[in-house]
Amino acid sequence: MVRRAPGPQTPEAFDAFARELDQVREDMRLRLGEQDARYIRRLLYAIRACESAGRGLLTLAGAFWPAWLAGTGLLGLAKCLENMEFGHNVMHGQYDWLNDPRFHGKSHEWDNACSKEDWRHFHNHMHHHHTNVLGVDRDFGYGMLRLSDDTPWEPRNLTQGLYAVIVALAFEWAIAIHNMEVEQLRVDREATKARMKLLWPTVRAKMWRQFKKDYLLWPLLGGLAGLALGTGFVPALLASLAGHVVANLIRNVWTFVVIFCGHFTDQVHTFDPAEAAGESKGQWYLRQCLGSANISGGRWFHLMTGNLSHQIEHHLFPDIPARRYAEMAPRVREICATYNVPYNTGSLPRQLATVAWRIVRHSFPGGKAALSSLGHPAAHPHS
Repeated sequence: MVRRAPGPQTPEAFDAFARELDQVREDMRLRLGEQDARYIRRLLYAIRACESAGRGLLTLAGAFWPAWLAGTGLLGLAKCLENMEFGHNVMHGQYDWLNDPRFHGKSHEWDNACSKEDWRHFHNHMHHHHTNVLGVDRDFGYGMLRLSDDTPWEPRNLTQGLYAVIVALAFEWAIAIHNMEVEQLRVDREATKARMKLLWPTVRAKMWRQFKKDYLLWPLLGGLAGLALGTGFVPALLASLAGHVVANLIRNVWTFVVIFCGHFTDQVHTFDPAEAAGESKGQWYLRQCLGSANISGGRWFHLMTGNLSHQIEHHLFPDIPARRYAEMAPRVREICATYNVPYNTGSLPRQLATVAWRIVRHSFPGGKAALSSLGHPAAHPHS
């Protein structure tokens, strides 16, 4: 039996819930201005400085390990900030109002193997519009993980713990091919092959561009620098290559942890596609709250997560600059309390532990059902 979702229980309550959250968004929208513009410009300069310093140190370091450590750390930091606080948020259109191509969602190309076109389709549209709707939002479980008893168990699920570790280490490459829906080869081989053939040129071009930059050109430059400085071509090349590998691993694992902790904790709900198709705006808001989880922390922690530690606020207001979510969160939490909507938040260790347990538990038959009903059909469906 499908459980009734907590929260508003009547059409009137859903409408009131939506009006209050709409007001939170409108109040913040009116406050956006030069402070936000200055912030995103300074963030871009900081990322460029960290990346330049990191790649420069890796190019010149050779086998000098203190410089190698500093270069690897700075490059890893730059990649985390660029992907989370800058690239992800800019591609949501959070700074389109600046009318600056550097900060426009459709023109920005991030430092990631996933193309901007694929990301905007499967993340901005499919995931954010259809959050946790079973069979529609492929970000729930990334097409491979069984995360509740609502999904039939298959023997292949026994390996999903190992699969999750591999995805964490190679996260940028996993999301690069995500839009091709490779897992559908098991159920609709011909249609999936046609889709893969259509999308592959764009996917291959972006993956090659990223691979060439991080694993060929910069290491080669490091080798030439080592040759010029007398430290040797091969040792310098390998040192630069290793630094780029580790920097990307830092970014991959960190983004994996933040994203999984924002979407797959033990309190996250799922929804039926037939019911979601006719939902009201209030029901859409409720689905975002119940399909997300926050991570508690301080200012610098939130910065490093791209403010996706406020995943609930991000799902409610994806086009509002993420740096503002911490200011919006108290009002959102108060509104959720008023309407009996759970506000799922916790420390990083706590949230990560529930994610790990959810993956491991559902690698075996049975488990916990997550499917919830949003209640009354909408009189005025939300588009």
